[in-house]
Amino acid sequence: MAKQQLDPLDLEMFPPLLKMDEVAQILRVDRKYAYEMARRKGFPVMNIGSEKRPILRVAKVALLNWFESEYGVKVIA
Repeated sequence: MAKQQLDPLDLEMFPPLLKMDEVAQILRVDRKYAYEMARRKGFPVMNIGSEKRPILRVAKVALLNWFESEYGVKVIA
Protein backbone atom coordinates (compact mmCIF):
# COMPACT_ATOMS: atom_id res chain seq x y z
CA MET A 1 0.00 0.00 0.00
CA ALA A 2 1.50 3.35 -1.06
CA LYS A 3 1.81 6.18 1.44
CA GLN A 4 -0.52 9.07 0.81
CA GLN A 5 1.37 12.30 0.07
CA LEU A 6 0.05 15.39 1.86
CA ASP A 7 -0.11 18.64 -0.02
CA PRO A 8 2.34 21.10 1.54
CA LEU A 9 0.81 24.14 3.17
CA ASP A 10 1.97 27.54 2.01
CA LEU A 11 2.37 29.32 5.33
CA GLU A 12 2.78 32.60 3.45
CA MET A 13 -0.93 32.48 2.58
CA PHE A 14 -1.90 32.77 6.25
CA PRO A 15 -2.15 36.19 7.93
CA PRO A 16 0.26 37.17 10.72
CA LEU A 17 -2.51 36.83 13.33
CA LEU A 18 -4.26 33.46 13.11
CA LYS A 19 -7.77 32.38 14.04
CA MET A 20 -8.06 29.03 15.81
CA ASP A 21 -9.37 27.28 12.69
CA GLU A 22 -6.25 28.46 10.85
CA VAL A 23 -4.08 27.16 13.71
CA ALA A 24 -5.84 23.81 13.36
CA GLN A 25 -5.25 23.82 9.61
CA ILE A 26 -1.53 24.58 9.99
CA LEU A 27 -1.03 21.92 12.67
CA ARG A 28 -3.31 19.47 10.79
CA VAL A 29 -5.54 18.86 13.80
CA ASP A 30 -9.26 19.39 14.21
CA ARG A 31 -10.62 22.70 15.47
CA LYS A 32 -11.70 21.26 18.82
CA TYR A 33 -8.16 20.03 19.52
CA ALA A 34 -6.74 23.45 18.60
CA TYR A 35 -8.95 24.98 21.30
CA GLU A 36 -7.76 22.32 23.76
CA MET A 37 -4.17 23.26 22.95
CA ALA A 38 -5.01 26.92 23.55
CA ARG A 39 -5.78 26.05 27.18
CA ARG A 40 -2.33 24.52 27.69
CA LYS A 41 0.25 26.44 29.63
CA GLY A 42 2.86 27.88 27.30
CA PHE A 43 0.75 27.80 24.14
CA PRO A 44 1.10 31.23 22.47
CA VAL A 45 -2.57 32.18 22.42
CA MET A 46 -3.89 35.66 23.17
CA ASN A 47 -7.41 36.70 24.09
CA ILE A 48 -8.27 39.96 22.36
CA GLY A 49 -11.91 39.80 23.41
CA SER A 50 -13.53 39.86 26.81
CA GLU A 51 -13.99 37.22 29.46
CA LYS A 52 -17.65 36.86 28.44
CA ARG A 53 -16.86 36.65 24.74
CA PRO A 54 -13.27 35.54 24.17
CA ILE A 55 -11.68 36.08 20.79
CA LEU A 56 -8.59 33.91 20.58
CA ARG A 57 -5.74 34.64 18.19
CA VAL A 58 -2.23 33.25 17.73
CA ALA A 59 0.63 35.11 16.11
CA LYS A 60 1.94 32.95 13.26
CA VAL A 61 5.58 33.59 14.24
CA ALA A 62 4.83 32.66 17.87
CA LEU A 63 3.11 29.44 16.76
CA LEU A 64 6.11 28.40 14.66
CA ASN A 65 8.52 29.25 17.48
CA TRP A 66 6.38 27.34 19.99
CA PHE A 67 6.30 24.30 17.72
CA GLU A 68 10.08 24.36 17.38
CA SER A 69 10.62 24.66 21.14
CA GLU A 70 8.07 21.94 21.96
CA TYR A 71 8.99 19.41 19.29
CA GLY A 72 12.47 20.40 18.12
CA VAL A 73 11.32 20.79 14.52
CA LYS A 74 12.07 23.98 12.63
CA VAL A 75 9.16 25.07 10.47
CA ILE A 76 10.02 27.55 7.76
CA ALA A 77 7.36 30.05 6.80
